[in-house]
Amino acid sequence: MQPSISFYNVKDPSVCIPLEMLLKINDEAGGNYIPRQIPILPDSLIYKNPPPSFRDVAFEVFRSFFRDVIPESDLYTLIARAFPFRVPVFPIDPRTYIIELTHGDGGSYTDFGARFTAQLVDYFYQRSGKPVHILFAGTECETLSLAKAFSEFEDIHATFLYPKDPKDAFQPMIKQQFLLLPEHIHIFGVNGSLADCKAMVQETAADADIAGSMELFIPHAVHIGYLLSQVCCCMYAALAVLSRAGYDNNIERPQLIIGTPLKQPNALNAAVLAKEMGAPINGCITTVNAACRIPEKDYEEECKRFRMLYAHSAPERCAPEVALFRFNQDSVLEAMRDCKDRTGCIISPDIATVWQGWNAVRNGSVIADEHNSIESLCMNTGSLPRWVSDEHTVHSCITIIPEITHPVFHSEAVRTATGIYPSVPTYLKYNPQITDEPTLECSSAKDLKEWLLSLV
Repeated sequence: MQPSISFYNVKDPSVCIPLEMLLKINDEAGGNYIPRQIPILPDSLIYKNPPPSFRDVAFEVFRSFFRDVIPESDLYTLIARAFPFRVPVFPIDPRTYIIELTHGDGGSYTDFGARFTAQLVDYFYQRSGKPVHILFAGTECETLSLAKAFSEFEDIHATFLYPKDPKDAFQPMIKQQFLLLPEHIHIFGVNGSLADCKAMVQETAADADIAGSMELFIPHAVHIGYLLSQVCCCMYAALAVLSRAGYDNNIERPQLIIGTPLKQPNALNAAVLAKEMGAPINGCITTVNAACRIPEKDYEEECKRFRMLYAHSAPERCAPEVALFRFNQDSVLEAMRDCKDRTGCIISPDIATVWQGWNAVRNGSVIADEHNSIESLCMNTGSLPRWVSDEHTVHSCITIIPEITHPVFHSEAVRTATGIYPSVPTYLKYNPQITDEPTLECSSAKDLKEWLLSLV
């Protein structure tokens, strides 16, 4: 029986933990781990014609990491339950593709990690004999995805904290979704900021009485279930585009580029891992706000993991080089408008700057200016990636842009940029007649502890 692949801590490489045990690291430190060994998927999958389905790719990716820890029949079931929705990949122009990660219940890419994490928690934690409880405070999309993912498990209680601070408060459309969740999903409003909510979660998790009474799991967007789910998305998108590049645009040997904002946790690391596992990915585009002067500091953990993966890349499969663009807020709306005018596709502000950066690369207009500058990211040479600076290579590049949040979450920005409101999926319909907000309130870690113990 093959054990799962172990992961080591980038801050202390002597700490090495089996994959299934990473689930029990209940804070952001769980995102400091990268695989000690990166499996390579067979060419029969990479070059399969027609290309494999998303579930087929997910099965191969997860099986290569979990090995015999999860039997194949069980893994098939977990994947089918985790990913029951579509994952469309389509061109919006001859050299630009979108992979829509917005068809889950929560309408964002976090659905992938949340749903598979929920399946893993149910699979591994339920064997402990203790009651299992989920505790979480995070962004709107993260919270909605996790709440809906765990709503399918009636024997797992889940408590979510959201801030009442106006600058952090959730959109009415998302808060309304909470009202439709089953009784074992508990939503608490906290008089404070998101940082206050996270501090309460961590203080409660460290309490000895809580640890002795229940199996408490605190998900996080950098945890391994999220990372590997994003690897699946990168791998699937690359294989889908590779299979159709020849007849879509007559490029026989395409250079595939993955685009993503740097603020998206794990995105660059997922692209590196997918590349190392055999995906035909040649480079990445990432973007930050113009106010972010030192990305390696503002996104320290993300860049640190990327550097570690980059440094440990096999020489024959060198990691993709990353071009970094900076954009101000006006550029975001301009990019959304430009994409709609040129392709008819409405995109979210999250990825609009990626679209604009890609246009600068393929049009040869990558000269830095005050608002839209370009540089290499996490590369010691400081020079631009070869796929940017080599004119011949640029002409063979195809960029894949993951749509990470449904445009409906950015309705006002979309209307400002394009003059129309985005269509609202049925599962996110907002009914203004439902005005009640969640009534549960929590004012301290002590209150939260008492609430959790009352459920045991």
